[in-house]
Amino acid sequence: MRLGHLISFSDVDGMSFSKTTFGLLLTLLVCVAGCERRVTLDPAVNFDDPEVAKIVTAIREGGAGSGSDAAGEAAVTGTGWGGLKGRFLFEGAAPAIGRVSTGGKDADMCGDSVPDLSLVVDPASNGISNVVVFARKVSRVKNPETPTEEALFDQKACLFLTHVLTARTGQPVKILNSDPKAHNTAGSPPGDANFNPQLPGGGSTTVTFKKSQNAPFPVTCSIHPWMKGFMFPRADGYVAVSGADGSFEMKDLPAGENIEFMVWHERVGGGSGGGLVAKSGWNGGRFKLTIPADGVEDLGDIKVPESAFK
Repeated sequence: MRLGHLISFSDVDGMSFSKTTFGLLLTLLVCVAGCERRVTLDPAVNFDDPEVAKIVTAIREGGAGSGSDAAGEAAVTGTGWGGLKGRFLFEGAAPAIGRVSTGGKDADMCGDSVPDLSLVVDPASNGISNVVVFARKVSRVKNPETPTEEALFDQKACLFLTHVLTARTGQPVKILNSDPKAHNTAGSPPGDANFNPQLPGGGSTTVTFKKSQNAPFPVTCSIHPWMKGFMFPRADGYVAVSGADGSFEMKDLPAGENIEFMVWHERVGGGSGGGLVAKSGWNGGRFKLTIPADGVEDLGDIKVPESAFK
């Protein structure tokens, strides 16, 4: 496509110019806009002409096009690396873990019921497991290489042993069936390839993800429909899942830059998961922080009321 097709001859930042002047300036516009292609300037262009000077100034001050805003958001503004940590605690008495009936399906392997892992609170510490924290967008990544080691997604006693699995895009994810009977492990990551292998007892397969997701997506087994877990591939790896005591930590975040983080839990948003509003000022589970260089931003104990999960 020729550059002239992309330019309005009627105005640049509110200024009017003749078609003749624009015709002479096409190669100049290519250079000022930052195109990598080498061009030869038209010798007929008079750079002392006030009209020419206005166009050049307008382009330099904001005429780069609609992509300039996105580029500005991702501009590198800080230096160094730092960390983020905290601990999610249930406010009030810790609820007991519920049970889900298996309906007698493969009772010798699954039992009559299995734990409901949609909300797991440690009775000793009130720590909340499986809270996901991730950076929504970063300008730079300390370790951009794709890990070659497999991330393991196992199942045993008719439960997914890793309730929320995180992985990097392009990283191999091994789906293992440690039960003696068959399971199928189905997932539909938005914008990426669906998967639904049926694995015999002791069987395994490997999947990889091309697309970085904006939230964990559910993984299920249609043979045993109570089974549910989540996978969360991210391109940058800046994601953490809280452990049994509710604590989480992210390392090697870009320091000195304002980063927006998201906090997600499956009980928010009708069972499909959503932004967990655990602190005042968190809008839909989102908050912004500047990470200190060579330091750790500690959010401390984050007490989450029961109402946040309903």
